[in-house]
Amino acid sequence: MIRTLVVASLVLAACSPTAAPDPVASPTKASDPRAVSACRYLADALKKNVLPPFMDASAANHAAYSTDPDIRAAGERLGPAAKEVGDIYFRKDPAIDTGPADLRLAEARQGMLAACTKVFGEPPWEFAGQPTPTPSS
Repeated sequence: MIRTLVVASLVLAACSPTAAPDPVASPTKASDPRAVSACRYLADALKKNVLPPFMDASAANHAAYSTDPDIRAAGERLGPAAKEVGDIYFRKDPAIDTGPADLRLAEARQGMLAACTKVFGEPPWEFAGQPTPTPSS
C-alpha cells in the first residue's frame, strides 16, 4: 500500500502541470458554465482531497455537459475513477489494495486539471477563489 502511494506520488510529480508550456486562456470558453463548474469542483477536490471523492464525481458530472470537448473527455475519465474509489471506500474491506484505484483517480484528476488549464490558463482560476490546486500525495 505504501509502495503504491509512493509510486503514485512519483507519477504525479512527473506529470506536474508546471512542466508543460503555459497555455493561453480562451476568453470564449470561460462562458461555458459547466466547464467553470467542473473546474471549480476539481479545484476543491484537489485542495481538500477528501474521501469518498464526491467533489471529483461532481466535477465529472458537470464536465459531461460542457461544450468543451477536452473538458468533457477528461470528465468521462474522471467519473469512473471517482466511482471506483468511492465504492472501495464504502466497502471498508481491509483486504482491498486501494493503491491502483487511487492511482487511476490521481491520473484522471491530472487529465482534468490539464483540460481546465488548457481552457482557463494556469490556476488559480479567478472563479475558483482559492490557491493553486496541486494533487496531494
